[in-house]
Amino acid sequence: MKRRFIDRLHDRLWLEWSSRKTTDTLGESGQAGREGSVSGTMAWPDACAVLARGGGTSRGFRRERAVREVVETLGPSDGRYHARRILTAAPELLRDPRVRAVNSWGDPVLWPALLLGTPAPYSPTTLRYLSHALWLRDHGLVKQGGTIVEIGVGYGGLAAMNAIVSGARTTLADLPPVTEAAMKMLGENGLAEFATPATDSGPDGDYCVISNYAFTELTGELQDHYIGRYLRASTSGMIVSNANVFARSIGGRDDNALVAALHAAGIPARLDPASDLLGPSDHLGGVTLITWTKPS
Repeated sequence: MKRRFIDRLHDRLWLEWSSRKTTDTLGESGQAGREGSVSGTMAWPDACAVLARGGGTSRGFRRERAVREVVETLGPSDGRYHARRILTAAPELLRDPRVRAVNSWGDPVLWPALLLGTPAPYSPTTLRYLSHALWLRDHGLVKQGGTIVEIGVGYGGLAAMNAIVSGARTTLADLPPVTEAAMKMLGENGLAEFATPATDSGPDGDYCVISNYAFTELTGELQDHYIGRYLRASTSGMIVSNANVFARSIGGRDDNALVAALHAAGIPARLDPASDLLGPSDHLGGVTLITWTKPS
């Protein structure tokens, strides 16, 4: 996919600007993580543990290198893309004080409103979360007041947007320090009632499983664990798959093998490499979308 000059320019400026704003005050031992996932042995779980368990302040959290390498990965070309989707679907949400509060939590690097086409500066990652929440609502995967299981929860940004957009409650499935950090973020933004850490069994009733990249950053063994624990009983689901990038190195499945495994579990998964949910960097990386909805 050929990138437009304006996108290349924005992203180059972002790289220079954001690198100057990135901090390195958190450790890089990965001791709070685990084997079996790409991010599990990075500094990311340690950063979450410091925030959630060590009494650390959330200020500056999203500027930490350990955090930015995992969950603040988008540049302005993706931000502009998702901003346009939001402006079409629900422009009022870009002025919503709840969205603005989640956007500013953790003091992320922001891109100017004029360059994004938004009414205020935003983190490109925040715009993706909001764009995804609107897509899940508008395509009927997440119902109003519904239930979600999210595998790989980041700092809780997508759970927050699903709460704001759909009033949905999310079960957070991730490493304990990561879910604790996400719960802290949601609590500091008045959204704690919309999330709960995962337990040994899935939620009762209908629910949607979602995973932005994280599921395809797991080993095949861990994927099987989550298929049995959550996906098999789900009503609907969405996996944003970066298997093209990570499957071989982590010992996971490629897209076709993953869809086959889901079909074997009775999940009517569909692979879409050209969904309008996927942004510029997704297309450059060969990211695809896997979705399913079971007959009622």
